Amino acid sequence: MFRCTLITTVAFMLWLLPWLAAPAWAQEAVPPAWQILAPGLEFALWENLVPSRSGSSQVALLRADPTRYSFKVLAAPKGEDGHTAGQWREQSGALAVFNAGLYTPEGRHLGYLLQNGRELSPQVPQQDGLFLAGPREPELPAARILDLRYTPFDLRLNPYRQAAQSLMLLDRFGMIRVRRSPKVANRTALAIDEKGRILVVVTEGGHTLWELAQALKNSGLALREVMTMDGGAESQLAVAVGDYTYEHYGRLSPAPDLPWTRQALPAVLAIFNKK
Repeated sequence: MFRCTLITTVAFMLWLLPWLAAPAWAQEAVPPAWQILAPGLEFALWENLVPSRSGSSQVALLRADPTRYSFKVLAAPKGEDGHTAGQWREQSGALAVFNAGLYTPEGRHLGYLLQNGRELSPQVPQQDGLFLAGPREPELPAARILDLRYTPFDLRLNPYRQAAQSLMLLDRFGMIRVRRSPKVANRTALAIDEKGRILVVVTEGGHTLWELAQALKNSGLALREVMTMDGGAESQLAVAVGDYTYEHYGRLSPAPDLPWTRQALPAVLAIFNKK
């Protein structure tokens, strides 16, 4: 009798364990309250989309209609460190600036980077996400994200003037394209939704990539493809539209009580009004 009860108890605990370990974001998130900054440009601070493992649980969302706004690569001259997102925005007059992908420890952009039709860094085969903007032909989408696993693309015939390569986070089939990892950091993601709008996602707190991907998958934002850009101190967003401003800079460490300096970015993506 005792043995039967013990076996039943152990079986119940094994069944319950995954639920106890699951993060709180398994609960349904309340939709974000979008603020219209300008026609076709919206911003929201989403609380508890994915509760953080360190720091704030707010996630900044910037959604732009690429038929109204242009996306451009900004890059420092070779050998120079670059600037923070806020400094890039002030110098360029952009409406918003965010990190353009992954960076090496030496401060170089890691992956294909194209600025005004000029290649700044070569393609990396392991990175399947490719953001394209500034088409040479008016019938092409104003901006898009290609998943190179499913969409072959010859860069020699690229009809776009701006491009930034990084890793895929979530694909059109709802598959999470990163491995589970315990690493916690501030995160930046770049996505396109079913209406062709471009979304910049920046977490104010620390998360694992897999948790962020799962939250975006269940967000109700109708995301089609999602790229992960660099995290940690390189995760940055600066916005200034009219009287509204917002800036966030990731940390070298997820610990909220440690001091940190704002990391210079060698290259960024910037959003401008179309002329």
